[in-house]
Amino acid sequence: MAEEPSMTGRWWAKQHGRQYMLTAIASGGSAVLLTVFGVQLLFLQEHATYGDATGAALVGAVLSLLVLLFSFPEFLRFRGHVLTLEETMAIQSTAELRRQKADATAAAEALGAGHLERWNAFLEERGLRR
Repeated sequence: MAEEPSMTGRWWAKQHGRQYMLTAIASGGSAVLLTVFGVQLLFLQEHATYGDATGAALVGAVLSLLVLLFSFPEFLRFRGHVLTLEETMAIQSTAELRRQKADATAAAEALGAGHLERWNAFLEERGLRR
């Protein structure tokens, strides 16, 4: 019997097509926040004005690190799909393009958000779409 996905899993599945953007924003934003909190913890702890923010900076750094640990691997996976599509679309050889077609189609389907339509248009332009 198949388990029903969790609420988070259902929400993530509904975001198909926006997942690359969401993971990029979450990864980038948490990396910036982690850097800001790290600077506060390393250099501004003893400062008269910013010394009171040490506890908040610790909590923020831990939360930012957790978000980064969860979002960055997903971002890298989606970035790999984007690079697969770009590299495949740059291939000039029709025989090599046919060999790489399955991987690029899987990447376009995983990305959604117009990538599949762009891939199909590319295939029709090259005469590889039936």
